Amino acid sequence: MNNQKPTLKGRLIQHYRIESLLGEGGMGTVYQATDTLLQRLVAVKMLHPHLVSQTSFMERFRNEALILARLNHPNIAVVYNFLQDNADYFMAMEYVEGDSLEALIRKAGALSPAIAAEVVRQGLEGMAHAHRKGVLHRDIKPANLMLTPEGTIKLMDFGIARVSGEQRLTQANRIVGTLEYMAPELIEGQEPSPASDLYAMGVLLYELLSGKLPFASRTDYELMQAIVREKPIPLRKLDGQIPKELEAVVQKALDKNPAKRFADAKAFQKALQPFYASAPVLDPAQIMPPLPVTDVVDMQPNRKLAGAKKSESYFSGRFLAQHTPDWFRTNWEFLLAGTFTLVAVLFLGMLLLDRKPQPKPTTKIGDSGKKPSVQVKPVVSQVTSPTLVYAEPRENRVTIPEPTPDPVENKPKTSLPKKPDVTKPKTVPPKSVEETPVTPPKAEPIAPTTTEPVPEPVKRPVTRKSVAVRRLPVKLALSNDLSSSRAQEGETVRFRVIDAVVSEGEVVIQAGATAFGEVTRIRQAGNDLFRKKDLLEFRIYAVEAANGQRLALRSATISEEVKGKPVVFPAGQTFEVRTGDTVLTF
Repeated sequence: MNNQKPTLKGRLIQHYRIESLLGEGGMGTVYQATDTLLQRLVAVKMLHPHLVSQTSFMERFRNEALILARLNHPNIAVVYNFLQDNADYFMAMEYVEGDSLEALIRKAGALSPAIAAEVVRQGLEGMAHAHRKGVLHRDIKPANLMLTPEGTIKLMDFGIARVSGEQRLTQANRIVGTLEYMAPELIEGQEPSPASDLYAMGVLLYELLSGKLPFASRTDYELMQAIVREKPIPLRKLDGQIPKELEAVVQKALDKNPAKRFADAKAFQKALQPFYASAPVLDPAQIMPPLPVTDVVDMQPNRKLAGAKKSESYFSGRFLAQHTPDWFRTNWEFLLAGTFTLVAVLFLGMLLLDRKPQPKPTTKIGDSGKKPSVQVKPVVSQVTSPTLVYAEPRENRVTIPEPTPDPVENKPKTSLPKKPDVTKPKTVPPKSVEETPVTPPKAEPIAPTTTEPVPEPVKRPVTRKSVAVRRLPVKLALSNDLSSSRAQEGETVRFRVIDAVVSEGEVVIQAGATAFGEVTRIRQAGNDLFRKKDLLEFRIYAVEAANGQRLALRSATISEEVKGKPVVFPAGQTFEVRTGDTVLTF
């Protein structure tokens, strides 16, 4: 089996010239191309070469083209042509510029009720057209709806869509679709219907309003049990701003009983009309904030003050009432550090003032009445000197930092005039020289111990970096042998990352990290004459990121059929998949 992706850039397929790669899925690879006859951009989807020989995948690929050919609606990406070039099969489709709703939810989070209702309204427009044509989408989810720069929602990926009344392409009693958006009756094995598509659209609306899925669990089994038996968390508990009437619309769409849901897509739309009637035009630039590159310490006060009106003073009562709480919330560290500094200064000042009466022994030793006044001056300078040096270590307010060079020498040396210096040996006996260093040298080490913790809150770094991850290739090697004779459906498959994956200079996936997959289908021929080939199919869905999170991979399904013997994928066999669009924070 050849898993290497063909290089098609510059290749001319009839009158379509391949320009660049857009994405890759389990069945095929999508390229941006130019229609040389009509001079317009198109999307060309190519079936994976190793799937061409497998009848089921060929039928599904052709079925998608036939279904899309029936549909022509502004909210559906239409198909232009179905092509065969040598042994390769292609589908030329409308090129849809923009981002998926999956990216919108990831970047913007929960949307306002009006915008969420407008998004779903347009999706229901396309769904209503498909249902009128007898087409069931069966895989409604945020990744399959696109928001164009013009504000139009486009339904995408009809790869597993089905025409009502036609023969199914999948095995009986087999779940097809994305589990989180699957209606309860589908999990229980019933046939898909328009009601199951409406249920998926209800899940989408729930996710747009809350930023969360109505059901989530650690395993697929627990998730299926929750979908079938449990009720979703009420939206108003997640966000009290959601109108109760809109919550009732979501609950009706998510009813366990298909008969109690909306009769059709138009009825769903009508229920949403009071909410999307006031919605503005969907502008992606306003809904989706710019992708952050780095998240460092943000000097919030400047940004907040910059938002004030020119006619409004920064210190007016109205401005302070609006912005002061935000300022304190975003700058509490600076405020705390300043408080600590002020307390340290006051404490140090009180401590030194308590020591101020200590020059009294020198007055008792002196002979004349003039000596005490001379002795007091150096004591004052000694008090102010340590206050400037230690109480404000981070600011350059010390203009004359002149600490005493030698604590043993007499202190009036720098501040007294020459005349007292001459008389100093006559008036100050050796005993005062011994007593003088008793108080100042012991007072000096006290200041650093009380002020050392002050700068710590300010110096605490808050340097977090957010790195955009957009469809990066990841090379994987299978960790253990995988055989159709021993594997079981639902079994977890592990892979090892061969090369580190780097984005914006940051390693987002380390070499040796573990990737995860799941066995999705097994068929053993055995002695059955009608099944002469063994089949083994698995998908790769996640990988461990460098920050410890589990990073979702774009859906990559691998399958192989072998005649007369089990299908074996040996340990060490390599595969290449791509990441989705996300942001990792380090």
